[in-house]
Amino acid sequence: MTIEKAEKSVVFEGEEAGAGYASPTLDLIAACFLVALSLVVMWASWALPVPGDWLTAPGLLPFITSLSLLVMAVILGATALRRSDQGKSDKERSGKERTGEERTGKQRNKQQIASEAASVDRSQVYRTLLLMILVGIYILALQQLAFLIDFSIGSVFFSISAFEPITVTVLAAIIHIYWRGSLWITSVISLLWTLLLSLVFQKAFNIPLPGSF
Repeated sequence: MTIEKAEKSVVFEGEEAGAGYASPTLDLIAACFLVALSLVVMWASWALPVPGDWLTAPGLLPFITSLSLLVMAVILGATALRRSDQGKSDKERSGKERTGEERTGKQRNKQQIASEAASVDRSQVYRTLLLMILVGIYILALQQLAFLIDFSIGSVFFSISAFEPITVTVLAAIIHIYWRGSLWITSVISLLWTLLLSLVFQKAFNIPLPGSF
């Protein structure tokens, strides 16, 4: 086999076969919905009464969460718009360069493209449904499996509730759905992020996390 033939036979795929972006239109719709949802939650959080210091305000956690979601939604929308413009430019460029008959092996037929697009769309739907189920299980587990264990390391007191183990488990599952990496890597990321979040709200904000009562 010549080098040229070997190069043509190489096919690079993502970590999951058929993986790819959703259409720019779907991403833009999702971004608009998330922006609206974030603004509503931020407004409702800001309207909550603050009985003491602002660090113990009941609306602080949902406000910060909604703000981070708003930033990610704006990034998603901007990315969708850029991909949409790039797609239009690529179509115009390919239309100008295409003359005569299509070269064999340079383009796939329309049926194959439609089949792959439908497969990607189904994969996105399945992942979204699974994500919704996991979020529902997460909320239910925090309510039904609540516990609180207090301990100290030296003179520093800490608390462990159902929030930590449940969040680590669910977050690792969610990351694994969208990123087919090693399970131990997703578990370590989930563990470190959950512990950091728990320490920040316990020590900096003095706010009890869900799953402790």
